[in-house]
Amino acid sequence: MVTRNRANVFPILTSFFLVAPNFLLVLTLILSPTVSAQSTGSCNVPAVNDPSNGNRISVEPVEDSWWDNVEDPRFDLDTDLFTDFTVDNDTATAIGMRLVPGYMYTFCISIASNQDDPPLNPNSDIYLMTEPNWDRYKMYYSMRDDPYFFDAFDQLPVEWRDMDDWLPFRDVHAYEGVTYQEFSVAIDSSGSGFFGGGDVLYYLVIDGWNNRRHTNTGAPGGDVDVEILIDVEDRLNIPKFTATLLVGSLPLACIIAPLIVHSRYMSNGKEGDNAEESREVPYLDDEQSGTRDYAE
Repeated sequence: MVTRNRANVFPILTSFFLVAPNFLLVLTLILSPTVSAQSTGSCNVPAVNDPSNGNRISVEPVEDSWWDNVEDPRFDLDTDLFTDFTVDNDTATAIGMRLVPGYMYTFCISIASNQDDPPLNPNSDIYLMTEPNWDRYKMYYSMRDDPYFFDAFDQLPVEWRDMDDWLPFRDVHAYEGVTYQEFSVAIDSSGSGFFGGGDVLYYLVIDGWNNRRHTNTGAPGGDVDVEILIDVEDRLNIPKFTATLLVGSLPLACIIAPLIVHSRYMSNGKEGDNAEESREVPYLDDEQSGTRDYAE
């Protein structure tokens, strides 16, 4: 009876340890801070920056000028930050940042009319993009008066245009025709490249020109003042292998658990057969000798 109880407990414990990682991972996801493309909270950022914040961002205009000597940010963005600047009419300005895993970044962007040159429509477009897309964005801005360039681009198949066109980060961080916008983003990994590059810069672009996107807002007709608050919070990073563990552990449990239960069931049957009481069977030689003696 004790052996049978032990045989029943073993498959239960085995199944538990195979399925338990799934429940632990789901619980971790539920308890970790949520990250979405749209945030309803407010940025709790002081209006006075840390003195070292000047090395954590770079303010870059869309026009490439030989006298502009803008250095890339040297430090990771790991603290709250405040910045403001003016975007001239029919131009764009971006702030470069080093977004890294382990943090959740909440951006609060306010756009207002400039008093010296008030626009007819103060709405602007906001994009978050990586450095390669920012380079394409600047090229498109410099070539916007060349109709032949865009005619050649329009001749490309739709499937190939993403290789030459600029795209917002994750294809979702594009907010067009707004005067105030909040959104949050978290970086899962530092990235990688074909040639070993993994140090990717990110650019928050305030767009004030007609950039050819069919949903964008045209030039506002005047300058706009931009105020940006970046709220940086610690975030729990789940290791990459957990996705494989989460996806693979349940099918493995469905395959392995029945095999273990079947193996234990069969072994229990064998133990039951061995446990039966044995009885002595007299040898034929003994029976014959006893009969002979009795006859004599």
